Amino acid sequence: MAESYDIVVVGAGPAGSNAARTAAQRGAKVLLIDRKQRIGLPVQCAELVSQWISRHASFTPKSIIQSTGEMIVHFPDRTTFKMKGLGYMLDRSLFDKELATSAILAGAEVSTGTKALEFSSGGILIQRDNKKEWVRAKVIIGADGVHSTVARSTQQPSLKVMAALQYEVVLFEPQSYVDIFFHPDYEGGYGWFFPKGRTANVGIGVIAPKTAGLPELLNDFLNLLNRSGKLPRIEIVSKTGGSIPCEPHQQAVFGNILLAGDAAGHAHPITGAGILNGILGGEMAGRISAEAVARGDMNHLANYEAEWREAFGNSLSYGVYKRGVLENNWNKPGIDFNSLIRKTWVGFKEYYEERRKRLTPPNLTFP
Repeated sequence: MAESYDIVVVGAGPAGSNAARTAAQRGAKVLLIDRKQRIGLPVQCAELVSQWISRHASFTPKSIIQSTGEMIVHFPDRTTFKMKGLGYMLDRSLFDKELATSAILAGAEVSTGTKALEFSSGGILIQRDNKKEWVRAKVIIGADGVHSTVARSTQQPSLKVMAALQYEVVLFEPQSYVDIFFHPDYEGGYGWFFPKGRTANVGIGVIAPKTAGLPELLNDFLNLLNRSGKLPRIEIVSKTGGSIPCEPHQQAVFGNILLAGDAAGHAHPITGAGILNGILGGEMAGRISAEAVARGDMNHLANYEAEWREAFGNSLSYGVYKRGVLENNWNKPGIDFNSLIRKTWVGFKEYYEERRKRLTPPNLTFP
């Protein structure tokens, strides 16, 4: 490992690997570090992405387990709504490895089992093999997840999150669509059934204060699927869980430090989908960082703030507003639950009504 780099990227997920690849392609000397010994593991993801991702990320068809063509939304009264939604179910572990490999092939250096400890305008203190060392860096890109060490170093408050628990189960009959389930018990969130070849990811996400009952909720959900015949038997292959950001940080540039992906809170506040925004934000962060280094002008990094806001900032801020509507009305007496979901879930036309009418919700800003 060299002692000096143009750019150090912390976190080898989709945002970090894409940032490292993009910067290296533009001639920057890049180090990509990840605290895990094996990139892509453990998997903490529902693994469903829009097919649009193939336009922005470098990966092979081997990372795609299957395609999906529709999403069926299930309401508590057993009514359903079908919507088009072309997606891929990924092998997320392989997907992350392929993105990191692309970064290496572009010229980036990768170091796994490496923790980021401290940050300064001149570099980063890392720990690898129980040894600490300072590495000089002109730019640091934090792409180390929702509980980002890099974000904490900028004195950013903790992000509001959803808690998710997911089991991978044996799928006895193939399925070409995904299912979303809403129920008053899944407060502020939803359940999902995402087929991936011979297995399926089945999970529930709820707002953080309601996490204590999450295992029981998921077991009840599995039993519901069993009684409905969707799962003739409940055979669990693996279990995982994690936190999903529900809001972006107020800013993503702090001197020579940039935040991308979940570290910046760039997952959608309603659905929790974050891979595509992570890929897009990582590309922007890597490109603009390489340009700043080449020009010798760190003020150029401010352009990252403008670019990610232009690309998906309005979508996130509108999602934050809609999440407020969702949570404030979730268990309100007399509320029409189905109508509330239609107004706050991205697949329904009601979600976009205020945008179409060009109304500005009172808090259509970042928190």
